[in-house]
Amino acid sequence: MKPLALITAALALAAPAGEHPGDFAYTAPISAGAAASHYRFALPLEAYRGAARRDLGDMRIFNAAGEPVPYAFAPRELPRARVMVQSARIFPLYGDEARGLEGTTVRVERSARGSVLSVAVTDRAAPARRRLLGYLLDPGGTKLLKDALVLDWDTADGFSGHAQVEGTDDFRQWHSVATRAPILALQHAGASLERSRVELGGSRARYLRLSLSGVPKGFVLKAVRLELRPESLQPARAWLPLAGVAGKASGEWLFDTGGHFPVDRVRLQLPELNTVAQVQLLTRERVDDRWRLVALGITYRLAGDAGDVVSPEFAASSHSERYWMLKVDQKGGGLGAGEVRLEIGWLPHELVFAARGVPPFTLAYGNDKSMPGAAPLAVVLPQRPDGATPSTPVATVGAIAARADTSFAAQPLRFVRELTERRDVRKWLLWGALVAGVLVLAWMAMRLLRELGKPS
Repeated sequence: MKPLALITAALALAAPAGEHPGDFAYTAPISAGAAASHYRFALPLEAYRGAARRDLGDMRIFNAAGEPVPYAFAPRELPRARVMVQSARIFPLYGDEARGLEGTTVRVERSARGSVLSVAVTDRAAPARRRLLGYLLDPGGTKLLKDALVLDWDTADGFSGHAQVEGTDDFRQWHSVATRAPILALQHAGASLERSRVELGGSRARYLRLSLSGVPKGFVLKAVRLELRPESLQPARAWLPLAGVAGKASGEWLFDTGGHFPVDRVRLQLPELNTVAQVQLLTRERVDDRWRLVALGITYRLAGDAGDVVSPEFAASSHSERYWMLKVDQKGGGLGAGEVRLEIGWLPHELVFAARGVPPFTLAYGNDKSMPGAAPLAVVLPQRPDGATPSTPVATVGAIAARADTSFAAQPLRFVRELTERRDVRKWLLWGALVAGVLVLAWMAMRLLRELGKPS
């Protein structure tokens, strides 16, 4: 590690020195299971509302002796989806070599579910011109995107050829999926080189047709595997429903989160069925700030055979502003009568700490005088000499306890921040300036009257 990084890490670890759990407005016990050197836990919802710093720099972890222990914020990683591989059923297509696949009529028999039962070429070809033209592939009833074909063949001779893949949903209209994709199997001096993967680029075609060129006569296609793109996995987000109040203008709803959540998803709960409207989502940090547009789109709640059909979530880059506004286009009647609810979703921060000292450990936050105390993850969770990283079992955060003394003298910066977030500071300043101006004018008038009242 570079010297500058070491100095920074040392300062970060030394920053909480001299602090105690009683210095913080909120504390919560941390329960750990099996004995380990490190633990991790997700930050609870209350921490985003009670933190004195917007960057969560006032988070601390103490042991039973009241000593701060090293901790770090772990990166919030999205779950990785595994590549799914599925075998495809192969149906050889024999026909007239001179006419090719495009000039050949194929009759396909399918089941009620769409699976191919049999394939036959209706055009008769002379025995001398009858050749294997290609293969019809049935991937089954999957609806996942098709990323690639992996061919498994048997041949005694090396070759360098090409593969062409077409797709269809009804066997009437075919469209190109892959053109002149290289395939090869070469051997020389005991070494071999093989390329059997054909990229499909996420095709949605129900059925595929494969034709090969440049392969030897003894080439036999034994199996075809499909690489399917799994549906994107959604991480475990935390959700918080918020009740709104009507804004000044028609079609405006205001929401107060009460804290600073790293929101990246928003859902709307509409009051009436069969509602469709165009909406905008805006945010701001203080009540006197200007609104900033976060997302726009169409929201709906429609009646369906299997229940209500609702619009998907609104995606937004991480926004930690406190106030949100929903602006509804009033064309078509807006959202109708009733209460509109906004649900905010976020990926909770995860903290990793070293279990130094005697348990139980305590999470503390809510001190406006605290400096950032988190260290880099590589400092808190270093690699061992063998290259392994210590395991981090999951710990549980208990009930949050609030300190009784929350007066201005105890936490002046926190009091000022709450005041500025909840009140229109500009109006207060204007009224203060106006009152101060009136007092100054009254004082000047009194001075002038006194001067006029003195005998010459």
